[in-house]
Amino acid sequence: MTGQDMIGTIRADPFTERLGITSRINEDGIAITTHQCTADECNIFGVVHGALLFAMADVGMGMALTSQLSGKPRVGSITVTSNYIRAGRPGLLRAQSRLLKRGRAVAFLESEICDGEGEICARFSGIFHIYAGETK
Repeated sequence: MTGQDMIGTIRADPFTERLGITSRINEDGIAITTHQCTADECNIFGVVHGALLFAMADVGMGMALTSQLSGKPRVGSITVTSNYIRAGRPGLLRAQSRLLKRGRAVAFLESEICDGEGEICARFSGIFHIYAGETK
């Protein structure tokens, strides 16, 4: 599988399917994850729960990385840092994730999420492990 093979909508895994997160890869290897957030996914203050934003970023960064690897790659997050900028409002959430730098076994990525009002509500940075022998 190459980045070119992954362009378009990505099949959801059971976890993202349950959350209602959809993913797609752009031609430039940028992953876009979206979710239609309702009041049911907000915290007691009526804003988007941070765990949902975290899941969108983690999934998006993993997709962005795998789109840049050949074969059937296996990757996993080592660390993800979250910076919540403002309270996210319900509506269509959109995360844009991209690969910053990649070595043989480690990659650095970032993700920016806009809330239902189109405002940036969070930024994430991630370090991901590329499992040896799983890319060709």
